[in-house]
Amino acid sequence: METEEKGWFRKYFPWIIPILLIGWIPTMILYTPAYQNATYTVKSWFNGGLGEKTGGIRNIDRQIQSSKATIASLQSKLEDLMPEKAYILINTATNRFVLRNAKDTIRTGICSTGKDEILIYPNGTRKPFKTPKGMFVVQLKRKDPVWTKPDWAFIEEGLKPPSARAAERYDDSTLGSYALNIGDGYMIHGTLYQRFLGLPVTHGCVRLGDADLEAVFNNLEKGAKVFIY
Repeated sequence: METEEKGWFRKYFPWIIPILLIGWIPTMILYTPAYQNATYTVKSWFNGGLGEKTGGIRNIDRQIQSSKATIASLQSKLEDLMPEKAYILINTATNRFVLRNAKDTIRTGICSTGKDEILIYPNGTRKPFKTPKGMFVVQLKRKDPVWTKPDWAFIEEGLKPPSARAAERYDDSTLGSYALNIGDGYMIHGTLYQRFLGLPVTHGCVRLGDADLEAVFNNLEKGAKVFIY
């Protein structure tokens, strides 16, 4: 029996010490101050990074909510500024118009605006042919308008302007069936030259085709807004 015990001891004893060392050394390392400090540093870094990420997400959410509130506020202000009645938008770059009311688009189409040229009178006076930009209002509406031709209309054709009351001053066909005065001699009116619609060919007025002009005339009241840009 004693011989068997000694045999077992001799057989397994060499393995006991390595096994104890394998378990003891890591345990000692885990409880060293250096290891504890390192572990604390890693945990702090991880928690801090996670906190920064969470804080960043929350900050983005706040910015999104703030942007939505700003957009809603601006939309409300824009709606307050929009005309309650029909109005027209005229784009001089594309020679297109949009006729709208407070909620819907009534009609869109092509138009003609100023050709952006300058006529020089014999005395050196310069007359620009350009459509003005800004907000205007319809000051007067006329059916079957008669155009009192200004001096430049004759000078442009190489003619001497007649007297103020000369019959040739009055033209009852050039403006079409309707005209809407927006001030300073500028009008929205018809044209004899339908094929040039969509091109910058006017002396500053806005020309529309017959059907479009009728729609604009019937929808825009006196005092209606005219936006030219």
